[in-house]
Amino acid sequence: MEKHNDYKLKNPVDRMEKGSKMAKKGQMAIFIIVAIAIVALILLIAFYPRIRSVVTGGELTSSNFIKSCIGSDVQTNMELMNNQGGYISPEGFYVYNGKKLKFLCYTNEYYKTCVVQDPAVVSHYEKELANAIKSKAAQCYADMKTQYQKQGYSVSGILRDVKVELTDKSVNVLFDAPLSISKESTSTYNGVTIQIDSKIYNLLSIVQSIVEFEAYYGDSETTNYIQYYPDLKIEKIKQSDGTKVYKVSDVISKEEFDFASRSLSWPPGYEGVNAK
Repeated sequence: MEKHNDYKLKNPVDRMEKGSKMAKKGQMAIFIIVAIAIVALILLIAFYPRIRSVVTGGELTSSNFIKSCIGSDVQTNMELMNNQGGYISPEGFYVYNGKKLKFLCYTNEYYKTCVVQDPAVVSHYEKELANAIKSKAAQCYADMKTQYQKQGYSVSGILRDVKVELTDKSVNVLFDAPLSISKESTSTYNGVTIQIDSKIYNLLSIVQSIVEFEAYYGDSETTNYIQYYPDLKIEKIKQSDGTKVYKVSDVISKEEFDFASRSLSWPPGYEGVNAK
């Protein structure tokens, strides 16, 4: 009997069948391990924000909460400002297609170049937007603290100020709001910053340049800008009273900034700049 069993074990065919079964079991084990790893990776990606928020004491949760709370308000105010020359409630404007376009450079006289109404277009835009969203920012900050408290955290802090900073790729909203969050341990933060994708800084830089040309030369040559900035589109629409309506836009982001200028104007009927 033992010899017969030894024969079976030493039989090449039996050994191949046994090896094949072991190989299949090994492959199956590998497949199971790979499947488990994939599922674990998917779960890690799905729950990473929560995991990170626990590790960092809630910093990421704070940023996400504030952004979801105030993001639409920022964009709504930006759209209004972009349609009105960078102002929420403009004074000294030109009405075009129902929009109040702020004169960024203006003179009511003929034959004279305009006077720049706001020498720092970007800086003004940052301050105007910050003032427009302050009320909503205070509400969002208070709501965030309430949400932490509902989760059993002890929260202390005060919103001291809200600032807006424009970069070439985003609008950054900075909450100057020292915050302390405690549960099993305590984490402290100097504030919260959120980013919203936008190309408005680039558009305002072009606008600033156009305004300077209007003030110095009485007009601007828009084709020069488009040669250097292929994503840029500029429309200059001349009105009968000498006013020029400018529409400066980014063809990729679809953002547009509109404003008005009145510079080096000629009386009606005079064959000068207005006739060009």
